[in-house]
Amino acid sequence: MADRPRYNHEQLEQFFDRVALSESEQIYSVKELTSSKKLEYLGLLLKHTLVRIPFENLTLHYSWHRTINVRPQHLYNKIVRQPSHRGGYCMENNSLFHTVLLSLGYDVFLAGARVYEKETDRYGGFSHCVNLVIIDDVRYLVDVGFGANGPTVPLRLRHDFPQRHIKTGSALIRTVHMPIPQAVDQTQRLWILQQRLPGTEWTPLYCFVDFEFLLEDIRGMNLSPWKSPSSWFTQKVVLSRFTTDLERDDVEGPGVASEKVISEGKIDGALILFQDTLKWRRNEETKLEIKLRDEKHRIEVFRKYFGIELDDEDKEAIRGTVSELK
Repeated sequence: MADRPRYNHEQLEQFFDRVALSESEQIYSVKELTSSKKLEYLGLLLKHTLVRIPFENLTLHYSWHRTINVRPQHLYNKIVRQPSHRGGYCMENNSLFHTVLLSLGYDVFLAGARVYEKETDRYGGFSHCVNLVIIDDVRYLVDVGFGANGPTVPLRLRHDFPQRHIKTGSALIRTVHMPIPQAVDQTQRLWILQQRLPGTEWTPLYCFVDFEFLLEDIRGMNLSPWKSPSSWFTQKVVLSRFTTDLERDDVEGPGVASEKVISEGKIDGALILFQDTLKWRRNEETKLEIKLRDEKHRIEVFRKYFGIELDDEDKEAIRGTVSELK
């Protein structure tokens, strides 16, 4: 992996600031840590990243170029460099986090995933990616790019071992190792991430392989959500992030979560903006729902609930498109 991009000390420092990690918790190499400390620190990084870096596709709607560049240096400039409060979709957020983990000395690789489509009861092609982190010969699923349904802790890869999706909730999440029904060769097993909501059966979220995808593979997969005319990414605006139990909705909204709110709080739900509706789900209940009236209202919600402020050129870029609110 000698040619794999890495971030330098200064860039890692800015990433730590971006995810509101206190100076006392900033570690620049995990190589000398014990296995248990590596896992603990991985969980800390994951929590801060999920709360501070949103899952979003605003570039596809609020930019004149509508270009999604998944190269690590571009992702650093877009997501980390101050005063950014932006994020990205799966290929962006997971590629950024992958480079951070590599730079810290974690044994990690990117793997391709196929998202399950409930309407058709089938998996699509490779259009998602995840991080697989190896600690003491044990593999963990780490995903910072699947929105509100993604794992909130490093998920150990083992067959049929349910655990709570959010510690304060009752929804369960698990991985199973088995073939997918639409495959011709039923001897080939994949890892499948599944979710079970209260009173329902287990439902697949996505399946993924356990071998490495190169950055060239990630750039190829990125074409699907970026360019496909049938992809909802190109037709609907999405913006979400996890929240903690210390966040409050006051006059100015929760905005960007502070260091204290993340470090002392527990993940209790997520803010989810999808096209013309904002919902705040906490402990598996909808505590807030706002119907967005028009573009002015939606852009104000970007700022109030996510701390994202667009410049005038980006605001105008959505005019006349299918995703514009009128």
